Amino acid sequence: MKIQIILVDNQVVVRQGIRTLLDKEPDMEVASESADSSEALKKIRQKKPNIVVIEPTIPGFNGPDGVSRFKTASPDSELLILTTEKNKKQVRESLQAGAKGYVLKTAPFSEILTAIRTVHGREYYLSPEISAEIIDTFVKKDEAEAEANLYARLSRREQQVFRLIAEGATTAEVAGNLGISPKTVAKHRMSIMEKLMLKNTATLVHYAARIGIIDSGA
Repeated sequence: MKIQIILVDNQVVVRQGIRTLLDKEPDMEVASESADSSEALKKIRQKKPNIVVIEPTIPGFNGPDGVSRFKTASPDSELLILTTEKNKKQVRESLQAGAKGYVLKTAPFSEILTAIRTVHGREYYLSPEISAEIIDTFVKKDEAEAEANLYARLSRREQQVFRLIAEGATTAEVAGNLGISPKTVAKHRMSIMEKLMLKNTATLVHYAARIGIIDSGA
């Protein structure tokens, strides 16, 4: 059975060009075309295509919100963004909203075919020139979340000590601020270092900046 596709782009010449090329593929069929969001939603609900190829700048789409609406209209239809925009924030938000692929219009047609077949196979596809940046963003986000989760394991008192040390307070200053002995401060500091797998005060300060406890310029 052929991959059923709906093309959504407000530029007629773009839709016609892509359709002409897709019609030559033995495993693909363009079921319909649309020039705006409302018309596209009606056709998606009616035809339930395998793939919806979307230019996110069409009237009424509104980025991630549009992706969510399209997915709600036909949950089994996979969404492939085809655009000239390669803003990392837009790519990330589109994927988080439910898009399965993101391809630039500067890509060769062979890449669009690969993207459609990949997305139809329920796998993600990103144009090579943006994939490395986006993957790096997700990796860094995951690492930051993991570090924040470790911090959450500290006791309330340990978090207070952690913050004061990160802000540059000495052991005596931490003790005076919290009303505890320097020996107790040292004990909390050792526990913090073990739980967060930190080596020294410098790494503690960097850690605090990464998870937003202190300003990165501190």
